[in-house]
Amino acid sequence: MKSICIIGAGNIGSRHLQGIKKVKFPLSIEVVDPSIKSIKVARERYNEVLSSTIHKISYLKNLDEVSKEIDLAIIATSSDIRRKVTEKLLATSSVKFLLLEKILFQKKEDYRAIGELLKKKGCKAWVNFSMRTMPFYHNLKGKLKGNIQMAVSGSQYGLITNIIHYVDYISFLTNCNNFKISTSGLDSQPIASKRQGFLELNGTLDVYFENGSNGSFTCFPDGDAPYMIEVFSKNYRCISKENEGIAQISSFPTWNWQKVDSNIPYQSDMTNIVAQEILTKGICHLTRYTQASDLHLQLFEGLLKFLNGSNAKKFNLYPFT
Repeated sequence: MKSICIIGAGNIGSRHLQGIKKVKFPLSIEVVDPSIKSIKVARERYNEVLSSTIHKISYLKNLDEVSKEIDLAIIATSSDIRRKVTEKLLATSSVKFLLLEKILFQKKEDYRAIGELLKKKGCKAWVNFSMRTMPFYHNLKGKLKGNIQMAVSGSQYGLITNIIHYVDYISFLTNCNNFKISTSGLDSQPIASKRQGFLELNGTLDVYFENGSNGSFTCFPDGDAPYMIEVFSKNYRCISKENEGIAQISSFPTWNWQKVDSNIPYQSDMTNIVAQEILTKGICHLTRYTQASDLHLQLFEGLLKFLNGSNAKKFNLYPFT
């Protein structure tokens, strides 16, 4: 029986757990979180999912209780403790495959340290940039030609929490990993994140890729402007309204607009697919750790420089999650 360990049973961790229950072969599942409240919610959400497959599941309070042999571990903690949790897990257990949530870590040195540790332990790791695996967005890659432009806008959607997804998606579409950012459109003062102890930014952040593609991402601090994603090139244009589950597409040569279903899946409908691929084939279509690490550092080193240039308070870490 394959074994899975989910560390962090908060909102995203509990959704991963729901997805794991949908895996079509029996698993030994361990869920780890020191919070009684989080474990309670995770247990309730797990029980909400109907499945004909019978899994063995355990809810644990600390990492010392997990199995010594783990096929797949999912680390869904906040960014401030992810390095510590990853190091402790790999020190006490043999882990074949690892899935990490973003934002990965808060310090530049963490990325190198964990990369070296994964290599040393022979642990294959991915980061959960799910946009590139969603069928609707995945299929756009074959339709867009030449340089690609992306624009995201809306009110209060969490610009920094989400922007790494968009950067990865442009990288996926263009096969280009190198970019620079422009922070001139960002609001100078950060605000408190919805997650206690972390920060967020509003305004506009522009990203310029080496191959000529770029992205512009705007988050308004108030109001109810709808959340919209536009992806376009010289031959194709797509406007995705995720909240409505629809998109409008238009293409050369007629440029007639057509409304289509965008079908953006929940995390609980994706984790099972990823886990089954990893456990049966040793691969998945998410972003490998090394590439994801490079994308993180290019983005967050620029944002750290912005924070320290526009605030009296100086930061020695990325205060985001």
